[in-house]
Amino acid sequence: MPRPALSYPVRLEPLSDFYLLSPWSLSEMARRFGLGRSNLMGLLRGERTISNAKLLELLRWSGLEVVEGDLRLAPGVHVWRVASAKHREALLRLPKDLRPEDAWDLVTESDRPRREWIHVLSHPRDARQVLLSLRPDHYPVLRDRWPGLGRHGRLLHFAEGKKYDEIAGQLGGERLYLPLAQGALLFTEAKVKEGSVAPEIDEWARWLRQTLYLDTSPWLLPELAAEATPGEGPSPSVTPVDPDACQRAWAALSHRLDLGGAHADTCDVPVFPLGDIRQYPVGMVRLDRSFLGDRALEYGKAQRLRFYRDEHTRVLWLILLEQPCPCGLPNPVPADGIGDLVLMRQGTSLQVGRASVPGQPILGRVLSRMENGGK
Repeated sequence: MPRPALSYPVRLEPLSDFYLLSPWSLSEMARRFGLGRSNLMGLLRGERTISNAKLLELLRWSGLEVVEGDLRLAPGVHVWRVASAKHREALLRLPKDLRPEDAWDLVTESDRPRREWIHVLSHPRDARQVLLSLRPDHYPVLRDRWPGLGRHGRLLHFAEGKKYDEIAGQLGGERLYLPLAQGALLFTEAKVKEGSVAPEIDEWARWLRQTLYLDTSPWLLPELAAEATPGEGPSPSVTPVDPDACQRAWAALSHRLDLGGAHADTCDVPVFPLGDIRQYPVGMVRLDRSFLGDRALEYGKAQRLRFYRDEHTRVLWLILLEQPCPCGLPNPVPADGIGDLVLMRQGTSLQVGRASVPGQPILGRVLSRMENGGK
């Protein structure tokens, strides 16, 4: 015979989803808390199976507070995992007070980063954090809903001698979460410097970019990202292109676009401003074969394509260069004929216009014109 309807002074509807995210099964949670499994299952079905006092004790043990009848996370580090579509949907259904901050640090083992799980630690919000572990095949869907999962602020390691399984194993004793003081001892910030990244971390970061399309530049290339930001400087006609600076600029921007167009059907095209002459690109656009066509794709892979953006009209011009030129001013070549749309130099600035005389010096030929993101 069914038990009476739920009459607790707490809205418990999110509790099933919250428990589903725990590394522990409901049976194991009930055992560790000291509650019969049938009582816990009945509670989650909406039945009154335990007293009010026992319910509040269970919620405190679980890392939950009650505020005006609603559940919210208690201060501490909460350990969750997403290993199935059911887990993923449970995470997305959580109400706002039970969700972590959408700002994350990436966590991995210091000796050998594993690929079976992606571990992320949310930035603290009112002393509340979530260590979220996801199977890689569920990562893209969650990143689409929580954009912060696509760009992590820092790389953290589990503290020496700690593994994820050991951390999960600490749950369920005194509580189903970790106090902040204890959680702070579980992670150390990785010391990542240019040229000193361990091969295992570098290869793992490459896998993250290629497979999950994660932006690794904030923690893998922080100095390069800063250097890649264009600033005011001497005229390019006075200062020659620095090959190392050119390479750093491309590396930092390509990290935002996975691997810099390494896929056979894609290429990365740098974006330069139209007007003032700049040495280095200010952005990067990834284009594929279906957009460019076979011939233009080969130009792109040969670094013979550039976008020039007119900030006043917001027009993007796709320019074909005569020779590969990743940075700096392209070498001038004679125009093929009168009336062709070309990139040309006028004193200390660049502009797109029509060739007016045979053999006029030009920097490149216009392949296409796009406005406001459309062709």
